[in-house]
Amino acid sequence: MTTPKISVIIPVYNAERYIASSIESILCQHNFSDFEILLINDGSTDRSLEICREYAERDGRIRLYDKPNGGVSSARNLGLDKATGEWVVFLDADDWLALDTFERVGPYMSNNDVIRFAIQDVFADGSSRRRRLRRASGREETLKQLLGHRTTLGIGGTMYRRNIVEEHNVRFDNELFYAEDWLFLTTLVWHSRSVVTLSNAWCYLYNRYNESSCSNTLNSSKLILSLVVLKRFRDIVGDGYERQMSRSRCRRVDLLLRKCGAEECYRVLNEYRSMIDIITLRDILFADVHLKLRLRLLRFWWKYRKRL
Repeated sequence: MTTPKISVIIPVYNAERYIASSIESILCQHNFSDFEILLINDGSTDRSLEICREYAERDGRIRLYDKPNGGVSSARNLGLDKATGEWVVFLDADDWLALDTFERVGPYMSNNDVIRFAIQDVFADGSSRRRRLRRASGREETLKQLLGHRTTLGIGGTMYRRNIVEEHNVRFDNELFYAEDWLFLTTLVWHSRSVVTLSNAWCYLYNRYNESSCSNTLNSSKLILSLVVLKRFRDIVGDGYERQMSRSRCRRVDLLLRKCGAEECYRVLNEYRSMIDIITLRDILFADVHLKLRLRLLRFWWKYRKRL
């Protein structure tokens, strides 16, 4: 069996409305057919499994795996275990890839370990919005952007050379239900040798029909998990990126403060203080953040400094 160039991993859970169009966005790629599609049915209770089975029977490049529900991380990990391609790309079952995605990234495959491209939001009324993806000159600048919360943090819009994933045994953390993709992406960039950012290639089409999705409903638990992930980054990358991580801590605590209020912010920070790096006065004073944010955090820190 010939090894495909690209493995597309699609976790599927109750996605009967979108899964066919998601698969079709891969099958209809312009001038590129050297791929496999791994459909990981994660215990769907609607017609998703039936639809996936029909596609797998129709096209030999599609492989279907059916598993009990265990969450998106376990589904993605199974996909990684089963993938055989030189490159791996993740696609959510309700999103799409632009039809020229593989054609556009093709010239960059030979000399890079990670390829990043931009995301375009697609709304129910047919309109779309292009998200800005900052230019980055290589691995180091990309890593600083990711650690400093200055670029897209999820795995959508990124391709990874699979031997980097396997060499360092990088997998999604099943214990995390938020920011697990940020941890995965940043860990792989850290281990990679070369990263290219295609800031003007809006190839990942993100479905914004469902505005109640996980990424659109931030709460204190999710924001605390992002602080947990930040501490794990420090354990992985060591010294040298504290300025970037200080900025991320400030932004995350500010989100927590504005969404949940001061009392709830203090409560969860104190409850999880052994798992996170508590924001410090130095973070607030020297992080690269705008003045209004700095003042909000200073007021919060001053009021609760004895309790923190």
